Formats: sequence, structure tokens, C-alpha cells
Amino acid sequence: MQEEGQANSPFWGAPEENKPDPHNKKEADHYGSVSPELSYTKYMEKQRQLNDEWENKVPDDMIMMRDEIGGVKYVYAGCTVLYLLMTVSDGDASPISPLREQIWPLVVVGLLALLQYIVSRQHREVRWHADEMAAVIYRKGILGKASCFIASATKFERSDELILNSETHTWTNSDGEHKSSTSYWIEVHRGGQQCDTFGVDWNNRRHLSATVDFLQQKIP
Repeated sequence: MQEEGQANSPFWGAPEENKPDPHNKKEADHYGSVSPELSYTKYMEKQRQLNDEWENKVPDDMIMMRDEIGGVKYVYAGCTVLYLLMTVSDGDASPISPLREQIWPLVVVGLLALLQYIVSRQHREVRWHADEMAAVIYRKGILGKASCFIASATKFERSDELILNSETHTWTNSDGEHKSSTSYWIEVHRGGQQCDTFGVDWNNRRHLSATVDFLQQKIP
């Protein structure tokens, strides 16, 4: 009998076949992604469930991709060219013996290289579990165990197709300049229909493309 003041359950008195399957709910908890759109309580609960299920499970295969600072190679090249122009064109200096005020491009390169090294200590592992036919993305940070977690677990079926999709947003800032940014994610298509999405929090086109290539080889 329902207690006084208790909200009516949508499954109260429902036929047995219409009640939620506990097995399906349990399986659903073991897959999915940790979305920032969830409330804090649900976010932490989902994170705990994914970590408990997958963190210590040994994958059958995996690839690892380190974090990187976008466009860092262009900064290196630009600073190097600028340094050479400053020192070669100056009769009182040379690339080997620059003046004190000419070494700042090298300082920028050194600081950026140090920052790039620190950032590259963080990485993501794309783990493949053949028995479950599942892909698990493990995020490893540099701030200890609190920064290491399972970002998503995605279950596949035979003949699933993975598609790297994107969307570009444009806007005008307060100075009247036109700006744009592109977001990337991976879609799972089954029978010609999209059935799942992952990698939304991982906005790196090259890494996501490598993930698609890796997983598509694993899905029978």
C-alpha cells in the first residue's frame, strides 16, 4: 500500500512487461559519458559508476594520445624566424652572440616548451574491451588520482559505423571582429541511424580522427 504523502509512481500497478528492466538499467549505468550538463550529484554518481566498472579492467588493446597546445609549432617557427632576422640584420650581433634585448624570442620559445612539456604529461587512453565490444576513454591528469578518471564507455554492435562530426559557431565580439570556433565529436551510427555520441569533451580533431580509425578496425 502506498504511504500517505508519497508521490504516485508512474509504474504503480503497471503491467510487468512495462516496468523498467533492472538488468538494462544496471548495464546503462556502466556505459555512457560523464556529461557536465548533469547536476553535481548525478555527475559524481555517474563518474563513480564508470570508474568502478572500468578503471582497473585490463583492455585487449589501446592507444594513447598526449595533450598538446594548439598552434605551438607555429609559435616556435615564428619566434625562430624573428630571432634570426633580428640578429642577422644587426651588424653588432649574430645568432650565436645576440644582444641582450634580442634574446626575448628564445625566452618565449623556452617558456612555451616548458609549458608544452607539462601539458603533455596529461593524456587520454582509448581502451578496447573485446568481450564487451566496448570502447573506454580514460583521462589521466597530472594532479594525482583526482585528475584520473573514465571519461566515457561506449558499447558497440556488429557493423556499427563511426563518424567524426563537427559544428562551427560564429559570432561578433565587442570590437566588431568576427570570431569562430569548431567543436568535434564522434557519432555511432547503427542501421543508418545515429544511436550514440562520445568524445564531446575532447575537442581535438586529429586525436578523434585517430580514435575513429582505431575503433573501426576493432568493430567486426
